[in-house]
Amino acid sequence: MKIILPLPPTDNLLYRIKKGSSGMYMTDEAEEWKINTGWELKILKVKYTEEPVVIGEIHIYLEYDRDTQGGLKLLFDAMEGIYYKNDNQIIQFGPVFKHKDKDNPRIEIEI
Repeated sequence: MKIILPLPPTDNLLYRIKKGSSGMYMTDEAEEWKINTGWELKILKVKYTEEPVVIGEIHIYLEYDRDTQGGLKLLFDAMEGIYYKNDNQIIQFGPVFKHKDKDNPRIEIEI
């Protein structure tokens, strides 16, 4: 199944350091993307499993070149409880390809 989702926020917009502590928290923008992505996956009726998971090719279409590692983590977290119980069930993913598409930024994954 091929899933097309909006592009996650940039890595710089995912987490912030808690004032007066060494902990971090997810930004409102990242939390909103994660929740909306969860709803998209539910609408697509992605089948839940507690078995090991292999995620196929991931294509990231960017408006401009940027880091994508944090966005992948956010994507895998958004799939928790919908596609799998925990992202530690992922035994393999990728390859991951970056493309430029300033008119239609998105992420496409094969599950």
